[in-house]
Amino acid sequence: MTIPRLNSVLIVEDEGLVCLMLEDLLHDMGALVIDVFATAGDALAALRAAHYDCAILDIIVRDGTSEPVADALAERDIPFLFSSGVDLDVLPPRHQGRRLISKPFDDSTLAAQISDLLRGRPQGLCPA
Repeated sequence: MTIPRLNSVLIVEDEGLVCLMLEDLLHDMGALVIDVFATAGDALAALRAAHYDCAILDIIVRDGTSEPVADALAERDIPFLFSSGVDLDVLPPRHQGRRLISKPFDDSTLAAQISDLLRGRPQGLCPA
């Protein structure tokens, strides 16, 4: 599946196998640049240096949470979704309405969510 406008994707994820699966799927969807970071700090540094079409954020990462990355993405109007195995209650109130795809998820569910995200469809929760 090729998604229009999907050039570069930021991933914040600290589980190696999940990173590999996300990278494979995003390449299959046509992404040209996929930057993966295990910490929010590294992802924030990347955001200062590059532009991304969208992002996928694990909520709990090595250096805490991806909340600062979510804030920075929101400030830049870069669409993103959360990908996590934790409950929604760990999301800060300002991000409660963001897309969340629960782990484990399958490729088709994630692909559909990314497609909707890039097409600007309404945000909502996505069951696994």
